[in-house]
Amino acid sequence: MTIAQRQDVSASDVLLSWLAELVRRIRATGRRGILLAVVGAVVGVVIALTLPLRFTSSASFVAQGASASALPSALLGIAASVGLGTTRDYSPQFYADLLTSDPVLQSALARRYAVPGQADSVRRTYAEIEGFVGKDSALVEDAAIRHLRRRVLQRADVRTNVVYVSVVARYATLSRDLVQALLDALDSMNISFRQEQSRELRQFFEGRVADAQGELDSAETALRRFLERNRVIANSPLLMFEQNRLTRATELKRAVYTTVVQQYEEAKMQESRNVPVLTVLSPPAAPVRKSGPPRRFIVVTGLLLGILVALAWDAIDGLRLLTKANA
Repeated sequence: MTIAQRQDVSASDVLLSWLAELVRRIRATGRRGILLAVVGAVVGVVIALTLPLRFTSSASFVAQGASASALPSALLGIAASVGLGTTRDYSPQFYADLLTSDPVLQSALARRYAVPGQADSVRRTYAEIEGFVGKDSALVEDAAIRHLRRRVLQRADVRTNVVYVSVVARYATLSRDLVQALLDALDSMNISFRQEQSRELRQFFEGRVADAQGELDSAETALRRFLERNRVIANSPLLMFEQNRLTRATELKRAVYTTVVQQYEEAKMQESRNVPVLTVLSPPAAPVRKSGPPRRFIVVTGLLLGILVALAWDAIDGLRLLTKANA
């Protein structure tokens, strides 16, 4: 017999001996111990059957980053020098945290969902399904938001930029529809964020285009006047130096103007863009099996609590009799 087999046998022997000792002590307590154990098991069964079923639907997605700048590499340094650097995109953790924010959850609460066993035309809000009713709509909405937030599980994988989200609900279709509602709300909010950023950039570039146009016109005018005054400069190093200086200044202003115009046109296109920016890797589906409650665990826990109460009661009675005997 190997060492592993001896360890397995010893572990099983210990478990069997412990169960035998537990049964012996329960039998020693008499009917009261057996009754308390049965009552504990029955209470566990009642609690397990009373708790509503829970189903969990999950999804994963990747948020598309900001589009890379279409500027040539030679102009990227110029763009950075005039404050036109590339836009930094949001991190995956930002999207994960946004899934449990109030605006996203409120959007999910505003929808109506089908309830199994009822007609498709009969749809109810999440607050109505979970029984949140009252005269104060603000309190009802706050309670429903806190209830839903506790049932939304999300995490972000910083290595792959994948965001995972799952929702626990009392119906399989409801959990699936809630995940989809969160994804739709997040996508809509993400588009709004990007459009707002592009709107601000477009307004900034509108002023920069006019300024760059004016600076380019001034540089070209200065170069033109120099050429008009100095038609022959081959024999004058000073005039050649001045021409090169004006030419470099004009080329720089033209490159800046080109950069600003391209960024301005890109900002206008991004402002009007409303295509989804979330790439769903695994869409939500209605789960086939329930995720809770753990009914067997609840029944076993109730049984063990009944046994512990019986043993404690028996120990107290034994201590009481011993005290009377000593007295």
